[in-house]
Amino acid sequence: MELIFNQLETKKKIYAQDAYMTFAKSILHLPIFQSVKNGERKRTELKIDSLYGYKNVEMRFYPLSVGFDFDVFYYILQKKIKSEKLSFTINLNQFMKFHKVHPSNKKVYIEKLKQSLDNMLDFYLKFSYGPKTYKCHLLTHVEESEENREEIKITFSKFFENFYKHDPDLIFNLKLDQFKEISGDYAKMLYMFYFTNKYETTVEFKIESIMKRLNSEGYDRKEVLKTIKKSHEQLISIGFLKSAKVIKNGRELAGYEIEFEKRRDKPLPEPKEKSLSKEKISFEEFDEELPF
Repeated sequence: MELIFNQLETKKKIYAQDAYMTFAKSILHLPIFQSVKNGERKRTELKIDSLYGYKNVEMRFYPLSVGFDFDVFYYILQKKIKSEKLSFTINLNQFMKFHKVHPSNKKVYIEKLKQSLDNMLDFYLKFSYGPKTYKCHLLTHVEESEENREEIKITFSKFFENFYKHDPDLIFNLKLDQFKEISGDYAKMLYMFYFTNKYETTVEFKIESIMKRLNSEGYDRKEVLKTIKKSHEQLISIGFLKSAKVIKNGRELAGYEIEFEKRRDKPLPEPKEKSLSKEKISFEEFDEELPF
């Protein structure tokens, strides 16, 4: 038996490593992380009646990107997942090292980081799961230090734990290296959606449910289906899927039969605690190209 946030009991292994992280199904399964155009910032309200066990979903938020914002969230979740604390300090140099950002890009990168954290401040989610309704927030405070501009203090909402509380065993250990091999936004979202519904080697998904996860119901259906097809090809090329077969109802596409590749990954050992103050930071191996 392990503890999430040092208090919620789960039968599963909890990981908080650079390459392996424990996510609640709700975080990846619901359309929290989406395809967001650069420079786009529009507050959105989203309602979904039902999506594979989650009912009466309501979201009010600035859409979080499946690229950069997810990278930021991965990093801060690493600090929170095994701790009952709510407040943590982000060291910007360590954050840049984690994402392999060259120092020449520091100014642009930091501004984008601050915007990402601001968007997380304004996030609200409500959903029903079983007989209960849960309300979730991400952050309540983001504080920059006047004494040390290399650090930002963040405070998680006490309601963040509701992402995990509705079922502490409904968690999934995402392998960041494989996720980073994916280039397209739709492919990344489908990876999240399929990954959290991988209960058998072969699983059928309705096209309506897929489009809800992609938040693409308002877009041209023909173009969306083309992008889904390309996304499936990419997920097959990285070894996540074995096949994605079309299911039809007459002439209409009804969904996909998704067959997963059989992979047996050995459990990772627990990481040793790092001393941030003593660790020497080297950027020599990092590319100067911005990761977004």
